Formats: sequence, C-alpha cells, structure tokens
Amino acid sequence: MTRRAIAIAGTAVLALTLAACGQQTDERVDVPSGAATASAMAPLPSQDAALAPFVTVDCVSGQVMPVDAPPNGTTIGAVTAIFQPNGAPAITVATDAQPATELGVADISEGTGQAVVAGDSLTVDYCGVGLGGRTVFDRGTPATFPLDGVIAGWQQGLVGMKVGGQRLLVIPAELGYGDQGNQGIAPGETLIFVVQLQSIG
Repeated sequence: MTRRAIAIAGTAVLALTLAACGQQTDERVDVPSGAATASAMAPLPSQDAALAPFVTVDCVSGQVMPVDAPPNGTTIGAVTAIFQPNGAPAITVATDAQPATELGVADISEGTGQAVVAGDSLTVDYCGVGLGGRTVFDRGTPATFPLDGVIAGWQQGLVGMKVGGQRLLVIPAELGYGDQGNQGIAPGETLIFVVQLQSIG
C-alpha cells in the first residue's frame, strides 16, 4: 500500500447529510474512519484529460486518465461505471457531459439479499465523483448511516437496492448539495456515485 493510499484511508469522510427538503444542514452522519474526503483524494485532471473525449477516474487511486471511449459497463447518459479486475470501481465521464436534470439509477449488479426500504440503516462501500470536476470527492469503505439522514438523491436512489448489489447513481444538484455546494463539491454540481450495499440494519 502506498503512502498516499494510507493517507487517504486515514482521513475523515465528507458528510452526505441533507434535510429531506434538500437544504444542507450542519448535522453530519458519523461514518467509520475508512472513508476519505475530497481534500485528500485525486489531483486535478491534467490538460490532456481535459482535452480527451472521455476521462476515467479510478476510485481507489484517484487517478484521472484520458480515454478515447468509455468501457463496456453500466451507463447513465454520459457516465459509465465498471468494476476493475482488482475489484475497485472506476467512473468514466464524457468531457462534454451536461449537468443531470433528473435522478439516474442503474444496477451494475443486482444483488440477491434483502431490498432497501425507506428509513433503513445501511452499510455500504461507495465512491463519489463530481461530473464537472471529474475527481473523487468522497469515498467510504465502509460507511454506515440511516437512509433518511443523507442527501435526497441517495434516499430516492438506493430504495429497492438489494444486499450484495452494486449501483450507479447520477444525482442532479437539487437532490444533492444544490446551489451552495459542500466541501470539495462545486455549487450546482451533478454527483456520480458507485455504491456497493454490504448490509441493512
């Protein structure tokens, strides 16, 4: 494990908490120390990445790589997610992608366990990437929280997900952090998450 990976693993998580009305609050969800915040994640995309038609963001290393085409994976609009051979998720975004106007939800793999219902407490591994910034702003491995204590995009987008499953979420700003943004997240930013559901309750 590199020194950078150790530093990332040791940092605190960026909170996903928002009130149900979509306004940010000062209340935070306590998440175990296996999560990382934006400030410790990836370097900004290189000029080459900015000029490429697509960029792929590795959720573990935070590396941003220019690519000519998205991989064969689960796609919502201009966003594609895969799990690499090492088990780490990667998110590919078209460099001309426009902000999302509605919630996008797609199962990467469905899972076979219990399904999430509103109000459940979940344990997940996740990676969050900003559509515009195209860098990892948050990662939890694992994170445990009540579903009604996180952003509206998660409250709506994780219902029905089954334990053992992997899901791609593309969340418009109004279901995320809105026009105010949050630590490492620009105002009006579309949020992209790959979520793996470990357990419920």
